[in-house]
Amino acid sequence: MRRIRRAAVAIAVIVLGATGCGKSDTGAETTTTPVPAPPRPKGTGPFTKEFVRTDLEGSAANAGVPANDHEYARPFEEAPAGSPPSCAVAFRGIGDKKAPLDFEDFKAVVGELRERDWQQSGGLRERENLDGVIGDAVASLKQRGWSVTAQYGIAVDGETSAITLTAYDQACMKRTGAG
Repeated sequence: MRRIRRAAVAIAVIVLGATGCGKSDTGAETTTTPVPAPPRPKGTGPFTKEFVRTDLEGSAANAGVPANDHEYARPFEEAPAGSPPSCAVAFRGIGDKKAPLDFEDFKAVVGELRERDWQQSGGLRERENLDGVIGDAVASLKQRGWSVTAQYGIAVDGETSAITLTAYDQACMKRTGAG
């Protein structure tokens, strides 16, 4: 790894020396087209709220869960900076009698998150209703300073259900005193 770093520094020195740091032979400034940065290697670089939001929404969509309930997500998105809710990204897909969500959908969402390098802490914790159907479940996942609580639940009426994903930036939560 050190050899690669040293080689990169040597190449940068050679390139800068050869180009004269943006000046022509006459001393006038030259303009060059910027070289695009290579894509961020998997598992490196900053893990922003936007990356997390994309992971949550993409995982849910790939599992066939309805789009995010923006009324649920809005308090997190509009939270004042420095408050605990500002450290979180939230998603909730709601199922109803026409398009129900079940435990299999929940497992599919958790599986999609794992495909995106989220590491599951422990197994799925589920609880059956009186009729033997899994009525609620929880899973915890982590990745690069973020933790996700994934929840599934059936409403008391038995007609609506939801899959909720709430991701917390652990460092941000500590700064706010909530972590």
